[in-house]
Amino acid sequence: MNDHRRTMEIYAFMGFIGGIVFVIGDCLLYCYKGYSGLGVDSKWIEVDEWRFILSAWLGFAGMILMLPAFYSYYKMIEETCGKVLRTLASFMAVGVAATGFLHFTIGPLLPITYKSIIFVGGTAEIAYAVAERLQGIMTPLEIVLIAFLFLEYITHFVAVVSRKTGLPRIMCLVGPVGTLVLGIIWKAAFRNTVAAGAWGACESMGEALVFLTAAIYWRKKQH
Repeated sequence: MNDHRRTMEIYAFMGFIGGIVFVIGDCLLYCYKGYSGLGVDSKWIEVDEWRFILSAWLGFAGMILMLPAFYSYYKMIEETCGKVLRTLASFMAVGVAATGFLHFTIGPLLPITYKSIIFVGGTAEIAYAVAERLQGIMTPLEIVLIAFLFLEYITHFVAVVSRKTGLPRIMCLVGPVGTLVLGIIWKAAFRNTVAAGAWGACESMGEALVFLTAAIYWRKKQH
């Protein structure tokens, strides 16, 4: 039994590492001088393209690490929670599987497209217009996938606050809620600096910490 729990702990910790990989990818995207926080940014022309390409690869690497972590997380919910949370957690698989796609379309795809148009001789105005159109096309699908991803946050919050997992209620902050608060503080503290763009990584850090919570659960079950 402890071997199974140890395996589940390793899987969950892989998800934590995957989330950190996402964070690094996000920082490559957002930590540059003049980052506006808008969907399409003319400042992209000043950012090295390799950063956007590497960020896309890191998105897929993080997703691969999170897939076994989802299984570990679901087994935790299955052991401790009722039918409603188990059902929500099962649909969360769509969100986890989509994270690689989301980290490509929400992040690198637009700046890569923008820079590619200029590289082949297009104007900045054309590049901006194409990127805006592409964003409009992709946004509805992104919203649907993000909605599935939020099932992770809902199940995590309810499972911890209800004490069904046996973890302290304060650990509900070890996830998206806590990182959102930290992100707001970070953005205010580093306003008008390159580091302020790291605010864009708070969601990824939230994902990482959700799986860290699961790893802690499985570690406790071994004792």
